[in-house]
Amino acid sequence: MDSVITLQCQNLTCLSPNALTNRFCEKCGTPLVKRYLWMMGDWVRTYYRLGELIDNRYLVKQPQIVLDTKPAQAPQAPDEPPSWVSLYLKLLPFRLHIPQVYGYIPSPDERLDMDIWLLEYGTIPLDETGELIYPQLLPTLAEVWSQASDLRQIHWLWQMAKLWHPLQKKAVVSSLLNPSLTRVNNQLLQLLELSKDEATTPNLRDLGTLWTGLIPTAAANIQDFLASLTQELESGDLDRPESLIAMLDYALQHYGAGQERTYEIFTCTDTGPLREHNEDACYPPTNQAITLAHSQNPLVIVCDGIGGQEGGEIAAQLAIETLSREINHSPTSDIEFYPDSHSLVLEQAIRVTNDLISQRNDRELRQDRQRMGTTLVMAFAHAQEMYAAHVGDSRIYWITAQGCHQVTVDDDLADREVKLGYLLYRDAIQYPNAGALVQALGMGSATNLHPTVQRLIVDQDCVFLLCSDGLSDYDRVEQYWDSEIVPLLQGEKTVTAVGESLLQLANQKNGHDNSTIALVYCRVVPAAEPVTPLVYAQAKERIIANLNDQDFDPSGDTCPGEEVVTSIPTSTPASSSLSSPTSPPARTSVSPLVLAAIAVGVFGLLVAIAWQFLSRHPASNPSISPAPVTGPSPTTGTTPPAPVTSPSPTTGTTPPAPVTGPSPTTGTTPPAPVTGPSPTTGTTPPAPVTSPSPPNP
Repeated sequence: MDSVITLQCQNLTCLSPNALTNRFCEKCGTPLVKRYLWMMGDWVRTYYRLGELIDNRYLVKQPQIVLDTKPAQAPQAPDEPPSWVSLYLKLLPFRLHIPQVYGYIPSPDERLDMDIWLLEYGTIPLDETGELIYPQLLPTLAEVWSQASDLRQIHWLWQMAKLWHPLQKKAVVSSLLNPSLTRVNNQLLQLLELSKDEATTPNLRDLGTLWTGLIPTAAANIQDFLASLTQELESGDLDRPESLIAMLDYALQHYGAGQERTYEIFTCTDTGPLREHNEDACYPPTNQAITLAHSQNPLVIVCDGIGGQEGGEIAAQLAIETLSREINHSPTSDIEFYPDSHSLVLEQAIRVTNDLISQRNDRELRQDRQRMGTTLVMAFAHAQEMYAAHVGDSRIYWITAQGCHQVTVDDDLADREVKLGYLLYRDAIQYPNAGALVQALGMGSATNLHPTVQRLIVDQDCVFLLCSDGLSDYDRVEQYWDSEIVPLLQGEKTVTAVGESLLQLANQKNGHDNSTIALVYCRVVPAAEPVTPLVYAQAKERIIANLNDQDFDPSGDTCPGEEVVTSIPTSTPASSSLSSPTSPPARTSVSPLVLAAIAVGVFGLLVAIAWQFLSRHPASNPSISPAPVTGPSPTTGTTPPAPVTSPSPTTGTTPPAPVTGPSPTTGTTPPAPVTGPSPTTGTTPPAPVTSPSPPNP
């Protein structure tokens, strides 16, 4: 039956049918994207036959696995997702590890509960013909465990530990304990599905029991460490997720020293065929390849400016200058352990930069849509770690010879609706203004800014692509990563040639905006001296004592790039000059006289507050409910910020009301716009600056 079924080109100006074996569209030459999806529900294994076409688009390739033959068309979505589906949506920040709901197929008989829900996983390993390498999409952890290096094995366990708390908060942590659900996608641990916890919530003892079964086939020089770690988990001596993460962090640092990493960096930017001036900026300077030896820490930044007359250019350039100065002047390379300290240094630099831009807006009396701002993506490498930071909708992609994974989650209305559990992503991006930003640097105080900083472990050759939406719109990276970037990893192209090719592709295939590209090519080779086995007792003595000095707040969900660190060895600097600890702090004693003075001061403050409160006239309590809204917008909780979007295509003039346009993933006119709650308290946020760009797919 496959012979009569065709695969639609994803290029919206083409949409031609192609043979399933084609890698490129016969008509326009666009690489064909093959999206393999997982059908949830064991019943579909027996109900549908291999080779059958479901809903006139989904080709059954394996039991519970289909290929979407019409990827340019938006999949069906319900008016309101069921509550269990919203669990997947709210875990969008963990997209590297948790599948997202692609769409659904309504039951053919309304009297029967036979809806099919489809999950997507980013890039799936395929062979040269585009067929699945693994019949069940991805191999289980047990299948590939014994072939992995010591660092890769610790990395997989670390990812499980990082997922423990957020999944526990959603009552689906048992997913990590099901060997059939814990899959591996090269360097990433991914869950095939989410499994609801039973009456008894799993604990770390259960995780220790699971990991005990991995010890016999673990790399020889981590077996003793892993045996001691699992023993402490099973006994209950290691009962806090943050303690487990800290132990594995220390192991990552230890075994990461068994590799050396060198970097090649190239940046380039272009105004594009339709714009009069370039509001993007990047660091390091453009059009020169830079090579960094082992132990040097690369810093790469891409900014896409937004706002008023020439405001975007100013904001983007100011962000580049400030961030590069703050981070390069911080002794981050001297931090011996505490990896979260790097995250805090980067986050503090982002906040300082934000306030500098915001203060300039205030000095120049810029209001509403004339306020200038910028998006940000930034990559900073240290040892085996790559820190990826972002604000806005510029993106970072992590590319290996086996796959391409979008690291960042856009700060826009579409992704916000998904994270709130209201809309499926591929449904949300169909709405007008779906690409409107909910935050950007410089639009207000850093108090209301929520930058995302993620920590990734690099243990093989890879490329990090940072880009503005001039390239990423219309799924261009998803379409071209294999043909344009993988040759760099195979030694067939230089980093300069790949950067220039991607820039040309952005102008030719998109062309509606400025385009800026930064490539960080990381090469990994074994170190001259192999690492010795890590002794668990020594690691514990080093780590746990420091953890006991820190507070841990388990409330709320922790996103991958929003790691909550309530205390680190040194205080975060209050000024714009950042500093980082070089060693753990010594314990200090506090004088009783000082404590008494503090107590008196606090008492006096409380008395003053009480007097102010009692002297006021009583007033009725206002309602905290937001104003009525339309659509699936949030109606409870905190009021999200007003959207901030990219500049109007007409330069030098005040842009009109927000522009709406068709989604880049479908040729049909999108339905009614996504709407959010109107701010009802606090200061009035600036009016949105409109976007000429289509919402990011």
